[in-house]
Amino acid sequence: MTRELLATMREVLKAIRLLKQDRSTTFAAVPVGTVGVLSEIRTRESGGCHAKELAAEHGLDPSTISRSIAALVRAGLVVRSADPSDGRASTLHLTEQGRDVLDAAQAHYEARLSAALRDWSPEEINDFAAALRRFARDLIDQHNDAPELEAAR
Repeated sequence: MTRELLATMREVLKAIRLLKQDRSTTFAAVPVGTVGVLSEIRTRESGGCHAKELAAEHGLDPSTISRSIAALVRAGLVVRSADPSDGRASTLHLTEQGRDVLDAAQAHYEARLSAALRDWSPEEINDFAAALRRFARDLIDQHNDAPELEAAR
């Protein structure tokens, strides 16, 4: 069963890679792999978004997030501002162009997912989303507990 699950996961990852590569010209300005970062910045903008938080949220090394942010700044989609509570740090904000491009990217992905799920019932979609959310949380929790498990051995 685990082998079958791993094969299915590889297939899902391939589908996601293909989805990410199928980029509409409307959001070609977004560096590959950064739509999620743009989306996270938008959700955290009101309180100020820090690169360190993004790295933790995405499970990425801070240097990886730093390169993504630099690419977004160069593309004119994100600006850095001095953090009012800590002048050494900066907060990230979407530009108007960043908001427009993110809206276009999300609309594109929503349309692709809707097309892929057109033969699914609302119940199937809800069940799939719930199972996928549970799987992701359990896998993340297992990862976060791994140091404790290793120490107990």
